Amino acid sequence: MRTRFRSLIAAVAVTAATLTGGVIAAVPASAAPPKDIPKISQYSDNIGAFGDHDFCRGAFNVRLSSPKRGVTRVTLTSFGFTGNGRGWAKNPKCKLLIGTTFTSAKAFDRQSFFPVVFGTRPGEKVTRDFATGSGLVQLGVAPYAANNPVRVLQGYGASFYFIAP
Repeated sequence: MRTRFRSLIAAVAVTAATLTGGVIAAVPASAAPPKDIPKISQYSDNIGAFGDHDFCRGAFNVRLSSPKRGVTRVTLTSFGFTGNGRGWAKNPKCKLLIGTTFTSAKAFDRQSFFPVVFGTRPGEKVTRDFATGSGLVQLGVAPYAANNPVRVLQGYGASFYFIAP
């Protein structure tokens, strides 16, 4: 039994070393911007979605970084949204409700929802920090209906596995 447990620990250590680039060490604090977290992505880092009015639709990229130990920063960067009709011409902003779910040593299936508004210009960013704790984390990001009392998916979403510093 102890041999199996030791081999499991060794496998986890090898996986952690592989995902973090082979370096498991303390990193000194600096004023440099947070670096991207190496991750295994299911499907893609890009999510297509549609929003709240006049057939607005577009896509955004999901980037994961860590500003400090035990915190995962999720940054959504728009590729630009578009829409149809007079309503879109008056108000070219697409409102989405983004849902995140993470499982880690700190929480099981913790959900968080926040509104985002993207316009026609590519490069617009929205950033949120989540206290995921350090270690292995599974995080999902998906767009939901903004103006609905029921959580209805409005895109496929993405899922990531990573080791949070």
